[in-house]
Amino acid sequence: MLKDKAVIDIRWMVGNVRGMGRYAYQLIEPIQNSVTGVGPHNYVCERLPYQTIGNGFFPWWEQYIFPKFIKRQKVARVLCPYNTAPIKKLDAQLILVVHDLIYLKSWRDLPPSVSIYQTLGRIYRRFVVPKVIKNADVLLTVSEFTKSEIVERFAISPEAISVVPNSVNSTWFVDTPRPITGRDNYCLSVAGEAPSKNVKKLIKAFSLAAPDLPSDFTLKLVGIRVSQHEKFKNVAAQFHVEDRVEFVGFVTDSELKKLYRNAKSFVFASLFEGFGIPLIEAMASGTPIACSDTTSMPEVVGNAAVQFDPLDESAIAEALVQVTNNQELAQTLVDFGLERAKLFNEQAVEAQFKAFWNKLDAR
Repeated sequence: MLKDKAVIDIRWMVGNVRGMGRYAYQLIEPIQNSVTGVGPHNYVCERLPYQTIGNGFFPWWEQYIFPKFIKRQKVARVLCPYNTAPIKKLDAQLILVVHDLIYLKSWRDLPPSVSIYQTLGRIYRRFVVPKVIKNADVLLTVSEFTKSEIVERFAISPEAISVVPNSVNSTWFVDTPRPITGRDNYCLSVAGEAPSKNVKKLIKAFSLAAPDLPSDFTLKLVGIRVSQHEKFKNVAAQFHVEDRVEFVGFVTDSELKKLYRNAKSFVFASLFEGFGIPLIEAMASGTPIACSDTTSMPEVVGNAAVQFDPLDESAIAEALVQVTNNQELAQTLVDFGLERAKLFNEQAVEAQFKAFWNKLDAR
């Protein structure tokens, strides 16, 4: 029996843990001795005591099996750290983490993904999130930008929303970055195939920048599923840069760190971000950044990036040329980035999570 205990949904806390799963582990670190994980059958959580219940279609699990378990066990707190939660009002304190509201964008502003799975997930979140935000007893988000969106869209008091940013661990930080002049001739971008990642426009922008870059300079794209590579290769061919755009398949964390550290530059052309973890990865790696000037991204990078309008291919191209060819600027961005990244190291963010729980327990 878990009466008067806290439970957390562990669906993103198993296997190769990244992004929201890492955030969930950091969230519970200060109270880990009083938290039990809960997930569908066949889920294995190696870092937390857990129970598995039910299985089947995820919405069914979240909206029926999970709340039924909560009621039967009489738990005190329910932590839902991935934007969604049971719609029905619970007899427990609901702590909801909202990472972003991208899925609420209009279909015109953000067309459906090529992935049916992603599109169905977006439809589900569009239905569920507005309801659970209203029901949540405690709201937590990762950026001031997302907080402002929640306040504006749902008329929630700003004082009711806490902000604790994402972080990267110490293994990402370099003491002495590789000299810019000695790095490999490529620009790195970490992005998926979702329309919000703006990859098509980035490829077109790279084609505009290519004449002003070294002839052997390439764009390396990490994060797009192999099944979608051909589609984006066709885009590169359309703009006559098929020989200069490289699609990298799955990489380990170790391989990804090497890609960051050896790159002449990093470009992040996303249209919408609730935070933008690749930006702190790049800053901690000592890689000069060009990124979008929208949503949460300026808040994350501060003065450690050349910023551009992600809807303007010419602006993206100009920024890419600047951070790649101007070595003095690139070195300045490296220095600023390494300092800025310290705001998002694990120790700094752990302190903020402790403050979050202390404030909550003092209510």
